[in-house]
Amino acid sequence: MIYDRITDMIGNTPLLKIPAEVHGLKNIDLYAKMEMMNPFGSVKDRVAWGMIRDDIADIQAKGQTIYENSSGNTAKALQLIASTYGVETKLITYLAKVDGVKDIIRMLGAEIEEVLGGSECFDPNDPNDPQFLIEKAVKDDPEKAYFPSQFTNPKNPDIHYQTTGKEIADDLGRVDYFFGGLGTSGSTLGAARRIRDEGSADLKTIGICASKNDFIPGIRSMDQMWESGLFTKEHYADFVYVDSGEAVDAMMDLVKKCAIMCGPTSGASYLGALKYLRTIDESLSERKSAVFIVCDRGEWYTDYVRQRRPHLFNQKQKPGSLQAFEYATANDQFAIPAAQANAWIAEQNPLIIDVRGNLAFKMMSIPGSINIPWELLEPMIDAADPFAKDRPILLACPVGEKTARYAAYLQSRGYKAFGLGGGMLAWRNEQQKQAA
Repeated sequence: MIYDRITDMIGNTPLLKIPAEVHGLKNIDLYAKMEMMNPFGSVKDRVAWGMIRDDIADIQAKGQTIYENSSGNTAKALQLIASTYGVETKLITYLAKVDGVKDIIRMLGAEIEEVLGGSECFDPNDPNDPQFLIEKAVKDDPEKAYFPSQFTNPKNPDIHYQTTGKEIADDLGRVDYFFGGLGTSGSTLGAARRIRDEGSADLKTIGICASKNDFIPGIRSMDQMWESGLFTKEHYADFVYVDSGEAVDAMMDLVKKCAIMCGPTSGASYLGALKYLRTIDESLSERKSAVFIVCDRGEWYTDYVRQRRPHLFNQKQKPGSLQAFEYATANDQFAIPAAQANAWIAEQNPLIIDVRGNLAFKMMSIPGSINIPWELLEPMIDAADPFAKDRPILLACPVGEKTARYAAYLQSRGYKAFGLGGGMLAWRNEQQKQAA
């Protein structure tokens, strides 16, 4: 088969039936939509090309630069496509957590601007937010900047409606359950809508989310999903939560038992499907079919996997590491309520560490606090003692979730550490109340 352009090879990926002896389901046939077989290695190849395909000639003619909020698969695909047209790309993103992917993107020639201290979900009121920074760049120079905006562009789900969903429906006919990791939510929105329109009216779509305060590449927590302009909660029958270690374990099951050389995001989708389907399998009276997305390849995630499962590389987990720390989220002993913060600070004279980005810190901060963005703080405190233990520590983040875990970890290491309950948002509200 001969193609004229590499973009002609995007899509038409196969479905692979997972053997029953692997997944253990008795009444459900489980299929993997092999998006890792797209030419640039991920489901995002469809989105990247779908967003710029109609405009790429104009972008090229005007000498525009493509901006995007990504340091992952969308960025990689955009850079590869743009380079074939002689178009430059600039990627503005939070500090990339997967060095392998970032290194590939830089090797391909993209300019990457990393922003410290972000909350990992875009917020137009946050001056550190990549979406905000890109929109400002486009506004300042609209003739030279082109912003596809994968988190808000309706072409994202539309391309999955036109292609991914149609391919699944054409191959399988009826589909009963459809699983996908939630990042932009474009693939699950568009593909599921097409599957329903093609005859599977009773299709149940299940979104796979990262556990709170955990990180799986390309998948957000439910709290972060509310910031995605495409996300519609009512579209989903249910949500399943997976932590990063589980995702790696499930990825390795697919690698070793099915020879699917996929990444941890695919492992999360596979495990999420199994978690959900195992709860209904025994009760089914007729055979059902289910599909999950194998969204990308695994080669560039070796460092990510090593951090979570070092034994796979014949290494041992670092004793007392932050990565290995198990944190019970429903625990108030790690937080100082925002309403009590000023009095507690006056009495305890703590070291106050604000883990947000430097721009947000400059705009508003607790008097006397210092700024150590969380990307820098994590390696500082990981199995180390960078601060004096005889002085209390108060940690502040946007809404209090991230610093609660840091406080719990530091307490386990002998520090008198606490998070600011409700974060800087709650603290600001308290200051406004007191000033009224």
